[in-house]
Amino acid sequence: MSTMPSSSSSSSSSSHHHKLKKRKWTREQLLKSLEILGPLSAPLPPDLPPSPPSSRPNSPAPPPLKRKHVPAQDVESTKRQRITHHPDTLSQHPHHYHHAQPPPPALHRSSNQPPSFNLRSEPSEDGEVREDVASVPPRTTAPSILSSFVPVRRPRRGKMSQLDFDAIHQKYHLAGRLLKFSGDARFWSTYPSSHKEYRPLSLPSPPNSQYHKFGAIIARLELVDALVCFAYSLWIKDYGRKACFHETWVTIEAFLGWCKNKWTTEDTFGEREKALLGLIWMIEAFIRARKFCYTAKLTVDPEMERTWAKMRSEMAVLSREAEKAEMNGTAGTAGQLSLASQATPQMLPSPASIAPANSANSTPITNSAEGTPNTNSSSATLVASQSSNPPRSAQSAQAALPPHLVAHVPNTSDGRAPTANMIAAAAKATASFGPTFTFTLKEQSNGIVSAGYCMDHSQKYLTLPILARHYPTTFARVVGTSLAVHEEHEPDIEDEEGELFWPGTCVTGEGLGWVCLMGKAMVKEIGRDFGYIGLAGVVPKPEPPSGASPADSLRQSVHR
Repeated sequence: MSTMPSSSSSSSSSSHHHKLKKRKWTREQLLKSLEILGPLSAPLPPDLPPSPPSSRPNSPAPPPLKRKHVPAQDVESTKRQRITHHPDTLSQHPHHYHHAQPPPPALHRSSNQPPSFNLRSEPSEDGEVREDVASVPPRTTAPSILSSFVPVRRPRRGKMSQLDFDAIHQKYHLAGRLLKFSGDARFWSTYPSSHKEYRPLSLPSPPNSQYHKFGAIIARLELVDALVCFAYSLWIKDYGRKACFHETWVTIEAFLGWCKNKWTTEDTFGEREKALLGLIWMIEAFIRARKFCYTAKLTVDPEMERTWAKMRSEMAVLSREAEKAEMNGTAGTAGQLSLASQATPQMLPSPASIAPANSANSTPITNSAEGTPNTNSSSATLVASQSSNPPRSAQSAQAALPPHLVAHVPNTSDGRAPTANMIAAAAKATASFGPTFTFTLKEQSNGIVSAGYCMDHSQKYLTLPILARHYPTTFARVVGTSLAVHEEHEPDIEDEEGELFWPGTCVTGEGLGWVCLMGKAMVKEIGRDFGYIGLAGVVPKPEPPSGASPADSLRQSVHR
């Protein structure tokens, strides 16, 4: 009895489920149900951004747009690209002007494409003026530059011996000779065979190699590399002895002009290549500044101090003699100066010049009862003429010595200011220079002018923003450094990951080591795009057949 209700209930539920499962909608029923929803618009494309939330009824009306409306098809052509984005990201949001994010490391440019960087993040407020995308290179923000490469902090070398400095000098002097020979030989081989300067290489590079494809730029890179090596070898020799050997710096002047000429008169490159021309100008500026600074400290300044002390004593003697001559009234040199410096008395005015218009040049008309002539007008004329012309002694004193030198003339014996005769006598003090010191002064003056000229040209092509855009690794090594300005000897010039330092100003006479270190890093960084390998790829210099040459051992030690 108890099993019958349960069996009936189970059968009823199964039958109801079976009816629901088999139920089907007819076409008429479906159309009738769709009519309740009304007409449907075309579906939105899947690549649009999500719609903004609907505003409340009491929300204020949105402000009018400040931007000029741009059609959708012209947005991509008028908006400039902030930084290098992934193509998918740009295609997903073609109508949004959002803040750009730094690209991930995987999206960085390859080594054969010069990267472009921007040192500031640009705003995107309303009313920003659009720029032509063709004239604005792709740029990124400064944090991405510094985060893409962090220089390695090497252990400090500490104090180096004189033998260490001499070894570095010999090593890079020989390296400069090898690179100079190779750069000249390779450059001559790039001319057409009909050119008068054409000289074929004894061992030419394979036709499919990068040294063959980029022969001209490789030759110029070798010349700049040679200049850096020469300058570094001469600087390290000076640095070890805390001196400046002028006779050795003269040997690099001709090669400086040769390198500058090759980067100026040959094919014109972009801003990245012109930065190396700025490097050449900077090397020359620091060399000239080093020479005149050390000349001033070691030669000119001590000699000028002795000369000025001698001249001051002679000025004191001459001024005392002039004072004694004035006190005694004798007719000597000082007396002649005194007589010559006295003002000539003014002539009295003639009666004709002071007579009234109705007078016939007769007896002057009197206005007093006693009949005395009225001479007020003539007295006023005389006083006016004397006040307009200061005493000739004061004029001669001002012309003899400028005011800042009058302070070096001693006072009189009773403590009063020096008289005009004393100043004029002190102005006759003289000093004589020999031919050697006169030529030294001329060279120093020329060095100051030349250093300023070279630095002015260098700043046209090589600055920190240019370094950041085209040499990001070198820029990161310069900016993210812990080295101090006086630690020029610490970095290894062949190190491609260590810290560097911006050279700063050349007026101190120092900093040439930093210029060479930065220049070597720039040559290595740009050389990667052309397959430049430095000493390992130089054209071999002819050596006498006597076994292994020093050049072979140097190439092996540098690229071991």
